Amino acid sequence: MTCPALIDFEASCLPEYGQSYPIEVAIARVDGRSRAWLIKPSPQWRYWDWSQEAEDLHGISRAMLEAEGQPATQVVAEMIAFTEDCDLYADADLDEYWFEVLCHAVGRAMPFPIRYLGEFIGRRGYTREQVVRALEAAKAELPQEHLAREDAKRLAMMVKLLLDEPPQGLSRAAV
Repeated sequence: MTCPALIDFEASCLPEYGQSYPIEVAIARVDGRSRAWLIKPSPQWRYWDWSQEAEDLHGISRAMLEAEGQPATQVVAEMIAFTEDCDLYADADLDEYWFEVLCHAVGRAMPFPIRYLGEFIGRRGYTREQVVRALEAAKAELPQEHLAREDAKRLAMMVKLLLDEPPQGLSRAAV
């Protein structure tokens, strides 16, 4: 099995408020390594939407992106290098959409798929109780939400806790 990793994006606005673009992405591997990138807006997103509500939620301003963001080409290249042997999972299909938007801005197809975390959990046979317990433990350790870097780490921690515990009814050897 390849190293599972979790990916999370923050965006310029919530989907119900318009055409959003990615502003932060983070990848956290279950082996404990993680990376996060602020994304300098691509010129092609110049007229896309920005909402104050989203900014208030994640705390990332346009000025911060201009000052600290990295070009989309650099972000995509570094994401590819960082994921190397990992299968990537997200807890929402919007993360795949924002990755597609990011890749489109640099003129390339998505270099790897992003799978739904529920598929990973279901395929391994974890119960709802196990998932809730692992998520609550991860939230206690990393309570800050709506920052890609923290959300990805929390999800990776949840998966690590699940991997350390065999699915209910299965022995560790069967997993």
